[in-house]
Amino acid sequence: MLGRVIVTGGSGFIGGQIAKHLKERGTYVVNIDQNPPKVEFDEYIKGNIEDESTWRQVPEVAFDAILHLAARTSVLKSITDPVDAFYSNVTGTFQVLEYARKRNVPAVVSASSNAVVGNYTEGEITEALGLNPLTPYGATKAAAEMLASGYHHSYDIATANIRLTNVYGPSMWNKDSIVPRLMRYAVGESDFRIYGEGDQFRDYVYIDDVVGAFIKLAEQRVTGTVSFGFGVSYTVTEVVAMVSKVVGRELSPPHIPPQKGEMLGVKISLEKADRLGLKASVSLEEGLSRTWDDFIATRKVKR
Repeated sequence: MLGRVIVTGGSGFIGGQIAKHLKERGTYVVNIDQNPPKVEFDEYIKGNIEDESTWRQVPEVAFDAILHLAARTSVLKSITDPVDAFYSNVTGTFQVLEYARKRNVPAVVSASSNAVVGNYTEGEITEALGLNPLTPYGATKAAAEMLASGYHHSYDIATANIRLTNVYGPSMWNKDSIVPRLMRYAVGESDFRIYGEGDQFRDYVYIDDVVGAFIKLAEQRVTGTVSFGFGVSYTVTEVVAMVSKVVGRELSPPHIPPQKGEMLGVKISLEKADRLGLKASVSLEEGLSRTWDDFIATRKVKR
């Protein structure tokens, strides 16, 4: 049981859902974020995680874990502004780990990405593959994983890095990922374009499953890297077809040239996740249906 937890990026999509779940269990939760939260927290600290001054505002109580979600997550934006990605993802993670070291926080669970291994298409991506990032974003996440490893071995902090696939679900309507962009496109709120032929493939995992994985890794004080997703990969074209079915009409977005630095495909091995008892149970079909229902209710638009 986690009695007291810090969530970085708690005003975001994943962090907010983690906080909501923890609060329902009676956990004392502190949120560190640049933006005000959308769910209830015991304490909200407005600030950047890379600034040491932000951490001096944290209440002086003993915490059981830090769940670290705050980051710059756009691959393409990291190419145009690598400095911003570095400070948030590398310096920010350093400050998280330094706080854990100084305040004796026993467990840190950080959101990572399969972008650390680059464009690997020869089989399933495992945690044992070498690091080969293709973009500044991937490089910052690789560096953050190495920092976590160093702090574990030097200071005996349990540091888990969870390499998430594409996370989706309710309450993500302003994010720049494929599912919310497609649903906004379906009701005419924004454009959507397919890069290349749409044969890029990804694994999609529902938010509730991700929340459960974060909490379990913290409770078990797991150390090391673990890939987590649903275990099935779909192409962009297949996802467009599935969203079309959910929204009740065919979507035909235009095609544009491929983007430099984009991984062709992600197919992960869940062997380690299975050994740790992490299991995603919501299929993409079911998850998209739940997500569309929330989109309709939240945006107050007709089906």
